Amino acid sequence: MAEVRRVAASEYELVALARALLGPGAPAGSEVRAVLSGSRTMPPRISSACEEMLRDTLARLWPALWRRGGARPGASVGGGQVRRGRIWERHAPVGLAFSRATLQLLRWLIAMPLSATTGRAAAQRPAVTGVPGIEPLEEAALTVGDQVMIYLALDAASGTQSAVTLAAQPLVRAAPLAWLGFAELLGAALPPGPPSFDALCAGAGAIVVESLTGHLAQRWREVELGKRALTAPEALVALGAAQDATLQGFLAACDRHGRRDLAGFVVDAAAPLLAREIAPTPAMLDPTTPLSRRLAARVAAGALLRGVMTWAEWDGSHRGVRFIDDDYAIAQLLLARFEPIGATGAARAAGWLTELAALPRT
Repeated sequence: MAEVRRVAASEYELVALARALLGPGAPAGSEVRAVLSGSRTMPPRISSACEEMLRDTLARLWPALWRRGGARPGASVGGGQVRRGRIWERHAPVGLAFSRATLQLLRWLIAMPLSATTGRAAAQRPAVTGVPGIEPLEEAALTVGDQVMIYLALDAASGTQSAVTLAAQPLVRAAPLAWLGFAELLGAALPPGPPSFDALCAGAGAIVVESLTGHLAQRWREVELGKRALTAPEALVALGAAQDATLQGFLAACDRHGRRDLAGFVVDAAAPLLAREIAPTPAMLDPTTPLSRRLAARVAAGALLRGVMTWAEWDGSHRGVRFIDDDYAIAQLLLARFEPIGATGAARAAGWLTELAALPRT
């Protein structure tokens, strides 16, 4: 019979949290929220049994991503060619490495009673920790595996004040994948802006982005719909600045690495809104604020539309690739990728940007 591994109660919660984050229902899982709402003092070190159990859990990270939509058939650009099929058919097996940052994240989540930061004051000025005696998650060099765990933790806390507290941590803000999925949270915290996105445009990072394409599109679309209800100009300015910095940085990295296909979530997020003519125009900005700030807020609301216009520029260059050119197959893939928006949608996006830049009604 297999030996039963025994761990301390705090270590059990550590492993249980990691398993819940990777589970199929992690974002809405009651187990995740139950652990995040409590607080337990963690010992300075974990046992070898706990380490072994964490390794077993983290080894299941790829299936966790596939359950979030990454298992759908698709196409990727690689080695100057187009590869089709499910993601494990398009790419050779690649492992995900983890550093101490993942353990620090899990330990901090166990020790930090994130529910203690709820309330209007905390939402207006996000605390680094919110609880005396608990140190913030300091910035550190992150592997792709670390970034995925940060992404899943933000996803699990999404929609709660816990996510704001987590997003304020320097370690979280150092993860480009976190910015790609949760720019609206990280932009509301303290500077600086997003780090380089180059690590997400090659190797394991690119495969992670491909796996999360559908999830990223859903998140960006939900945030886009929420802009219409914002009334505070400064909140919209901060949101737009975070989104612009994220999209400009990521799209530029995709272009440098010849991986424009990785930015497909921009098309997927915007296409349904353009087709249904749902503009990101805020319904009613606070009329007591200066006109200049209301205008800045309207311009900021067009961040995703500016990403669409970058795609439209790419689309024009793809149309110039000839059948005899080496990258013809890639150009055809990217032309098909932009087709849900097309020239009509791009023109509509350009028109909305012009309207957003116009003086608001007083």
